[in-house]
Amino acid sequence: MGEGKNNSERFLKAFSAIEHEMARILKLKNHRRFVELIDKSARINPVIERYRFDLKEYAELRNAIVHDRSGGEIIAEPNDYAVNHIEQIAGLLLEPPKVAPLFLKEVLTLSVDDPIARAIRELSRMSYTQVPVHRDGKTVCLLTSNMIVKWMGLSLADNTLDIEHTTLQDVIRRVGHEHNYQAVPVNRSLLEIPDLFYRWQQEGNKLEAVLITQHGDLKEPLLGIITNRDLPQVHRAIEQNNDHL
Repeated sequence: MGEGKNNSERFLKAFSAIEHEMARILKLKNHRRFVELIDKSARINPVIERYRFDLKEYAELRNAIVHDRSGGEIIAEPNDYAVNHIEQIAGLLLEPPKVAPLFLKEVLTLSVDDPIARAIRELSRMSYTQVPVHRDGKTVCLLTSNMIVKWMGLSLADNTLDIEHTTLQDVIRRVGHEHNYQAVPVNRSLLEIPDLFYRWQQEGNKLEAVLITQHGDLKEPLLGIITNRDLPQVHRAIEQNNDHL
């Protein structure tokens, strides 16, 4: 990026791109101070939030590079690290990695009419702790191993345990289910995924899975799934994307 340009030109180009994108995100028409843009857009954009403090330092560096009173004359050259880093931030902001194609895959799903025995066998075979359950092609529940254990405990207590003839609908009716999943579209930024899990945790809830559909509608077929155990892969993908910018 920036071949043939000196460091100051590359830095200022990336700085300007970030500034314009923050203004676009905030739908601002009037000029705002760069630091003010950072504080406002960090609330809604994971890239700005992630690099908030770096960007504030780069705002100070920009002022050291350009002498505004002399008509914007460049009076200093930033080092290679600062230039490469701000270009990486600009790249992530303008073209963030998406959940697709990395997390697109065939998703194991079960029907509400399936026996609980099938769910137990499938979860054991795949070493999963949750599986989406659908009715007429629409995801209606995320069956978890905790729900199964709770149902088994209740059934053992009243001697009604029957894993072959009890359907998932029966299990759901008896133990209930929580809204412990969230749907996202295929074009959702990968950087937003860790934030989703964190926000749910901050609100005292546990996000079991992020379900990927074409437009983020659970009436659509599932195209992929991201669970807690996938978060290390999410972070690695983000870092690799940084390295390749």
